[in-house]
Amino acid sequence: MKQLLLFFLFLFTITGHSQQKAADSLPFQKEVGFKYASLLLPTGLVSYGILGIKNDPVRKWDRDFRNSLDPNGTKTFIDDYILFTPIAAAYGLDLAGIKGRNNMLDKTIIIGTATLLLYASVNIIKNNTDVRRPSGRSQSSFPSGHTAISFMAAEFLHQEYGQVSAWYSIAGYSIATATGFLRIYNDKHWFSDVMAGAGIGILFTKIAYWLHPLLKNVIFKNKTLESHVQFQITPLYTGNDLLLATSLRF
Repeated sequence: MKQLLLFFLFLFTITGHSQQKAADSLPFQKEVGFKYASLLLPTGLVSYGILGIKNDPVRKWDRDFRNSLDPNGTKTFIDDYILFTPIAAAYGLDLAGIKGRNNMLDKTIIIGTATLLLYASVNIIKNNTDVRRPSGRSQSSFPSGHTAISFMAAEFLHQEYGQVSAWYSIAGYSIATATGFLRIYNDKHWFSDVMAGAGIGILFTKIAYWLHPLLKNVIFKNKTLESHVQFQITPLYTGNDLLLATSLRF
């Protein structure tokens, strides 16, 4: 229990503090340009994760943290499902009449862009690092794809509804943090894998919001009716990894 509390406090404190300023201001304000300072947190998390591949002190912390969680204990599969909750919440709130930062079409373009960037990067990194999972079942441990998806979803919910209420941001990042912890608890990933995954998820969501005006004006400029947009997210489980298949139709 002590390790669980420390993990939650560590991840939630650094992510929550970095997002607090935006969540405290109403009404919504469109960002002007791209704020490079917003990349400090995600790049820091990714950098820490990269250190864990070869750095002995970081690897030792990974092993110590994993061993403290009783790796031979009872496992749970809830982390395979809760990671999508913030995305579903963002769309559900919109359908319920609670308007966020963007309309349904813009939300779809943004989360679709973030998903494509995330999966391309995660798959490339996994195929070129060959880090063995704590369970020893495969060599696709780095980075944590589940954690990347969950923090992408949390950042998406924060960006859309953090200025409506800070509790939406808190809920999203709580779910993401729980997902990251459970990946370690279930003996799927090391602590450094989870840190890198969290950074990747936040990073590409921020980049997707940055790219959104360009994509909307250049590629989707004639797509003005939200009713013409069909967006589908389908989870696919391969036995070792959880994939997120996306479909966008106009």
